[in-house]
Order: sequence, then C-alpha cells, then structure tokens
Amino acid sequence: MTTELYIHCVIASMVGVLFHVAIKIKSLWEDHKKANLQFSVRQYFIDDWIALIVDILASLILVYLVDEWLDFDSKLLGKIKSVFFFVGFTGSYVILQFLSVAKKNFRKSIDYKTNIADEKTGTLDAPTPTKPIN
Repeated sequence: MTTELYIHCVIASMVGVLFHVAIKIKSLWEDHKKANLQFSVRQYFIDDWIALIVDILASLILVYLVDEWLDFDSKLLGKIKSVFFFVGFTGSYVILQFLSVAKKNFRKSIDYKTNIADEKTGTLDAPTPTKPIN
C-alpha cells in the first residue's frame, strides 16, 4: 500500500468520525431544546473529549493494520475509501454509545427536572404516563 493510499484512508476515516460527531451534536442540541435546557458545543467537546480521542485512535489503529487484511483480498483496494468512511462513522457511533458523557449529563438534567415536577404534582413515586392525561 502506498503512502498516498494511507493518507486517503486516514482522511476518509476522519471524515466518517466528523460526520457522526456532527450528527451527534445536532441530536443533542435538539434534545436540549425540547427539554428547555442550555446546550453548548464547547461543553460537548469538554464532556466527551476522551471518547473522541479513543474514537480517533481506533480509526488510526485500523489504518495502521489495514495492510494485513488487504493482502487477503485485493478487491477491497478499489473501495478502500468507502470502507474507511463507513468504519469511521460506525466506529464513532459504537465508541460514543459506550463512552459518551454528554448524553449521560443530559439524562441527569432531565431526571433532575422531572423529579422537581413530580414532587410538585405529588407523583414522585408513580410512573409518568407516556400520554398526557386530559
């Protein structure tokens, strides 16, 4: 594998990671807006920096190891950028599912707000119905 191909693999993988992170930020922003909570992109990166570093390192490790499995099937060489974009995106999804702090913080904020509302309505020990009661 040539140096140029390695560079293309790194770029494709990082674009996949960035694409997923952008989708994640948009999703968190919408969730915060619906819950009437403040959202900061800066705070997202502060909360999830470890997960993002692990995500990038995992993509780089894959690029480093790619020549081992390309020897098995040289047909992949023509589709390598697509494969690395997909791997960067899906790898980011999986890693952030397990390591993301931002979503956990959002859920804690929602829990805090619902506990206050439940105390005021006297339903602290009762489950909230999924449909509003008319």
